[in-house]
Amino acid sequence: MSIPFPSLDFFEGLRERTTEDAARFEKLGTCDTSFGVRVGKQLFGVHFEVYECARVEARRDAKGLDFVLTAEPALWKSMLRGVLAYGGADAEHTLNTLSHLGDRMTVEYDDAEGHDKFYRFMATIQEFFDQARHLDVDLSN
Repeated sequence: MSIPFPSLDFFEGLRERTTEDAARFEKLGTCDTSFGVRVGKQLFGVHFEVYECARVEARRDAKGLDFVLTAEPALWKSMLRGVLAYGGADAEHTLNTLSHLGDRMTVEYDDAEGHDKFYRFMATIQEFFDQARHLDVDLSN
């Protein structure tokens, strides 16, 4: 059954992949951060502890999150189309590229430590999204 994006089910599927592909996440090192993913008006919380995503949630606000990755649904879907086609984000659609070139994705944070966590854990966060390659994702909505 296809998992619609954006949805809590999608993020739950990615969360499960962090335990199913534990060796890959362990190679990237520990990741201790709680961050948000804003897709249009929807906000999801993603909470990493050590090597895995401990939980995901739908949120009303960003209170208590280290940072929030914000982009329009079309941009997120474009990144995910690349992940599904190539097994990972292509160079034009990595979180690093999207957040640094052309202001297509913003990294919102309240303090320097939150901003630092985005850069410190970027490889793990990118791999989290790249795990969508293992899911049957429906990008039509």
